[in-house]
Amino acid sequence: MKTFKLLTAGLLAMACASVAIAQTNIRITGSTAFRKSAHAAIVNMLNNPTAAWSGTASNVSGVSSAVFAGTLKSNGASVVIQVTWAGSTGGIQTVAQQSPVLTKAWLTTANTMSSITMSGTTASPTFNGGTSGATITETQPADVAMSDTFQGSSIFTGTGYATLTDTVVGVVPFRWVRGNASGAPSGFSAITNITTLQAINLLNGGLPLSQFSGASDDSATAVYVLGRDEDSGTRLVSFAEPGFGPQSTPLQYTTVLGTGTFASTITALNPFPTNTVLGINYPVGHSGYSSGGTLAAEVNRAVDPAIASYVIGYLGRGDALNVTNGVQLTYNGVADSDANIRQGTYTFWSYEHLMYKSSLSGTKKTAADNLAAQIHDTDAAAVGVVISTMAVGRTVEGGAVTFGNPY
Repeated sequence: MKTFKLLTAGLLAMACASVAIAQTNIRITGSTAFRKSAHAAIVNMLNNPTAAWSGTASNVSGVSSAVFAGTLKSNGASVVIQVTWAGSTGGIQTVAQQSPVLTKAWLTTANTMSSITMSGTTASPTFNGGTSGATITETQPADVAMSDTFQGSSIFTGTGYATLTDTVVGVVPFRWVRGNASGAPSGFSAITNITTLQAINLLNGGLPLSQFSGASDDSATAVYVLGRDEDSGTRLVSFAEPGFGPQSTPLQYTTVLGTGTFASTITALNPFPTNTVLGINYPVGHSGYSSGGTLAAEVNRAVDPAIASYVIGYLGRGDALNVTNGVQLTYNGVADSDANIRQGTYTFWSYEHLMYKSSLSGTKKTAADNLAAQIHDTDAAAVGVVISTMAVGRTVEGGAVTFGNPY
């Protein structure tokens, strides 16, 4: 009997140990524009977090794929949080589509993980630690989508798609950015503002520089738009805000680079080539760049003056700040600032959403809800505006901004 009791106690101890070390994986995809806030919130909601990410970036702030591990501060549950960011509408599709179930590649904890901490302020956090160069992945469905848009504003709603549980967690600002003016006519280098009509004309295929400068001599110089692909919430909001239409057909451009000493110089601007995004084929001019970071790098490039064409792009605030060779434009005469967004004078913004299926449960749901609360209450400030500070609101991307905060 004593032996049996000892054996039973041993088995029970082993079972308890297994429960104690069991980990739950939560997989999150979607918006690139809000990833810095999401990463900050993940680090802040975990005890003893560790992290690894793909690529050679010096920290996890703006990377496209990462894995975090730790225990939830709310209940001590051991979790692995895997993130891969590509775009808001693609995130909605990945989580909501019912058949076939979509999967993505996720970094795993089989990569070398190391401790990660935060310093600085909530509005300007610094990530310390973690390990770059992760490559080991697994293929699984996503649990959670971060999106710059409501699900109903995307094409991934209705028949064939689950209606996702939606928590509004912050406000994400966007900016129009004038490209590199090195060697450009003075009329281009003088651009500091864009109006709704100019934005619509850009998206419709471009416009002469004279429509910015008012100088007839600039009528032979073209200004074209560099934009995002159909996976992007930034694209949807940028189309909706000026009244172009969130699902309207644009004419966007891509850069052609030179050779030799001109290898980093734009020597031609062509309509964006045919592209397949989220399983849908798009014609010439319709698509765009797959990430805000790539788009920002192209907007930064010098242009060969011989082509008499220059660029303006639209980006989330975080990516726009990386356009150091251009100018952050005011929109209808108003600059992007937290104060101007809060009071409704700067309107080029949308809500950030955290979405999941109603069937999500257990530790996965707890972790998702912890993440939503952490962003909502604090970490939205890393790239946007904390929702509780808003004096105004809106019901849809590009819709009227009215007094009162519904969230």
